[in-house]
Amino acid sequence: MPFKKTKKNVDRSSSPPASPDVKALSPPSETFLGEASVLAGDLRFADDVRIEGRIEGQIHGSRSVVVAAPAEVDATIEAESVEIHGRVVGDLYVRRQTILHKSASVEGEIHTAGIVVEEGARFRGVIVIGPEESEPLPSLEEASGPAKTREPAPVIVARDEDSAA
Repeated sequence: MPFKKTKKNVDRSSSPPASPDVKALSPPSETFLGEASVLAGDLRFADDVRIEGRIEGQIHGSRSVVVAAPAEVDATIEAESVEIHGRVVGDLYVRRQTILHKSASVEGEIHTAGIVVEEGARFRGVIVIGPEESEPLPSLEEASGPAKTREPAPVIVARDEDSAA
């Protein structure tokens, strides 16, 4: 027999540990757009993003979007979570949580599963909290349009037949 199985006593205590999963040790990745950044268009991020510059257009984040205090964002934002310290004009579509810090200034619609608003934050618009609706809600212009009035009820005047003669 050319190959023979033999049992050997092997000391495994000194063997090197298995190499750890690199992803498990790596901190989550974050894209950083500094104060000097000026971007326009449809921006998509697979990881977290921190914005300190000026953005116009649409922002699609798979994870979290942080709008820092010096930032000015004129865009629709869609993300897992959104944290705002700066200025945002546009609608927010947030799957988990929205946080408006005391330095935040937001104008638009916020659709979110949950929201935290710190004292001092400025907000003008509509907030929809809860799971997605099957029908979209009316826009701010539609919601703040002229009030619908009811037709007045007809007035019936009773006459006394004797006094009419």
